[in-house]
Amino acid sequence: MTVDGLDVSGKIAVITGAGSGVGRATAVALASRGAVVGLIGRRSEPLRETATAIETAGGQVILAPADVANEREIDAAIKAVADGAGGIDVLVCAAGVGLYGPVEQYSLTDWQTTLATNLTGVFLSCRAVLPYMTARGRGSIIAIGSGAGKQGYANLAAYSASKFGLIGFMQSLAAEVGERRIKVSTVLPGSILTDFAGRPVQEKEQQRAEGRTYLEPDDVAQAILFLLSQPDRAWTQELNLWPA
Repeated sequence: MTVDGLDVSGKIAVITGAGSGVGRATAVALASRGAVVGLIGRRSEPLRETATAIETAGGQVILAPADVANEREIDAAIKAVADGAGGIDVLVCAAGVGLYGPVEQYSLTDWQTTLATNLTGVFLSCRAVLPYMTARGRGSIIAIGSGAGKQGYANLAAYSASKFGLIGFMQSLAAEVGERRIKVSTVLPGSILTDFAGRPVQEKEQQRAEGRTYLEPDDVAQAILFLLSQPDRAWTQELNLWPA
């Protein structure tokens, strides 16, 4: 099955970080192919904007605002989607923060915030969906990692630590749930044209005009659709996606 031919009609997909960037692009892409999408994010207004874009195009959506790093909130949000739609088939963990700076000047608060969202939030989201996927006898969990999860860079110590940890977590989870026919995959993209890490899109667009390469959020969404389009016999554990 090609990505263009992917049909997820009747599937229920939960997307964290759905208010912007890769999360929004993925939610829109899945809804356009027939999935019911549960939108999770900390800020209600961006989630409503994503929901409006989906509903205007005829898609089905469930809003479930929550902070992925808050155990009570994420458990309640996942339950709300599952109860409202009748289960969960897909989880895409796209919520993330990038708070950069040198180690000697980096605050403990920023360190804890980075790991709480980028790593603990994935753990909590995955833990919450597993009973629903197990009950259905299959499922797909996809997390958005980073090239910084394979190579450390100056001023990205906390971010890299969170993404290195994410890869290890996802590998361990895959080993635990593979026999339940739950596929666990990580997409490792390069730089994306979003407002991530406090750098506005306009600044990145100017850099692109000067020759620097960037991915678009939809490029990552299409990679996620590819993973979901693979036959049952195939599993991609990690997918590296670089701007060209």
